[in-house]
Amino acid sequence: MPRVGETARVSDSDLVVLGAGATGLGAAREARRKGRSVAMVEVARPGGDCTHFGCVPSKSLLESARRVHAARSGPAYGFRADVEVDFAAVMERVQAVVEQIEQDESPEELASQGIDLVQGWGTFTGPRTLEVGGRVLTSDRFVVASGSRATVPPIDGLREVPYLDNTSVFALRELPEHLLVLGGGPIGVELAQAFRRLGAGVTVVEGAPSVLTREEPEAQAVITRVLEREGVVLRTGVQVERVSAGPVLHLSDGSTVSGSHLLVAVGRTPATDGFGLERTGARVGERGHVVTDKHLQAAPTVWAAGDCTSTLQFTHVGFEQGRIAAKNAFGSALVPGSRLAWDDSVVPWVTFTEPEVAHVGLTEQQAFAQHGSAVRVSFQPDTSSDRARTAGETDGFVTLLALPGPGGMALSKIVGMTVVGPMAGEQIAEGALALRSGMLAFRLAQVIKAYPTYGIGTRFAAARLFRPLEGGTVRRARG
Repeated sequence: MPRVGETARVSDSDLVVLGAGATGLGAAREARRKGRSVAMVEVARPGGDCTHFGCVPSKSLLESARRVHAARSGPAYGFRADVEVDFAAVMERVQAVVEQIEQDESPEELASQGIDLVQGWGTFTGPRTLEVGGRVLTSDRFVVASGSRATVPPIDGLREVPYLDNTSVFALRELPEHLLVLGGGPIGVELAQAFRRLGAGVTVVEGAPSVLTREEPEAQAVITRVLEREGVVLRTGVQVERVSAGPVLHLSDGSTVSGSHLLVAVGRTPATDGFGLERTGARVGERGHVVTDKHLQAAPTVWAAGDCTSTLQFTHVGFEQGRIAAKNAFGSALVPGSRLAWDDSVVPWVTFTEPEVAHVGLTEQQAFAQHGSAVRVSFQPDTSSDRARTAGETDGFVTLLALPGPGGMALSKIVGMTVVGPMAGEQIAEGALALRSGMLAFRLAQVIKAYPTYGIGTRFAAARLFRPLEGGTVRRARG
């Protein structure tokens, strides 16, 4: 028993993980799979942002909004329905889904997996010691998986006006009369569409010329068209210079936009301050991220993974990086194959609007920069898809980017893929597999697809690389 003023020493763990979100869970479970002892430090509830404030609640909200929109679209399909949205009930369902999924990451579940959950704020006191509420955890290996937080842009007056972010928007129980969304990235457009479909007025303000600027221009155009068709007002290419009570956004073109609520959705900032990382020898970069090498090592005893280090702030990236970081922590540079290098060249991402937008590999601009006009771009619109036409969902498309091999197109490989459509998030897995395995493009053209499915579009796009087909286009890449 320590005396007053002394810290208690906890038994050494083979691995200490700082953060119990998807990344931390990936690291902890990988270490346990190898029979290692693990202590996991978390100041809040296990599960992280994804479970409580991100993927799970947002997709639950989107699903309710999708069903409302589908019912109201009945006349186009031969029926009519009167839809009354109980917004409080919608948000209670969202919370119920969160509570269901969080049981998979509960303290009891973690304990059953042999993971020692230590709740509190962790601060490094040295390269091998982490203090948590007066307790000291010691280890030769730490994985920092501290995640990220919503970015608050330095806009005059913003901090003096009440605003929502991803941690507070799901606490709403009354539908906003008019929601102002600051930011036209994935979070902004997903929530804009959901709230509009549930009955709120919505205006999105984005400084870039378009929404979803990381996507192909064709995908940006589709989502712009769909959002505007559904009544979302898009103000792109203008900056917010000042925010005043109301809330009111004062824009760079001299105009103003007023609403009842303001949602700030301009991105995420790595959460790396306050942990004493400097005491381990780890370095924080200009983005506020933990700097690592290709093996995700930040210092002799520290590895870092997930949102706190990656520019790809996705749950699936975090989980995979956490797993790799834990494996590498027990590996050796002297033992071939005992350490893995992180490769972000084949990471799929999905924006869960309707239609969904999914991407993997290079964009056309990136492919042109690397390989020039040798890259072929095959475009298959859903206007020629029988499945899309039966569903009345023809806004989307499939694009494949293929790089010819030494013998021309016969040995070409897929280097990028974009899908826009109702099932884009599922379809993109085929592209991810093709890129990961180095599959020749003609193999995608040979795969027999069940009729009628959205996946046939991928086969047609691949086949068009080798022979003329109606219903789409193929051309050389442009910069």
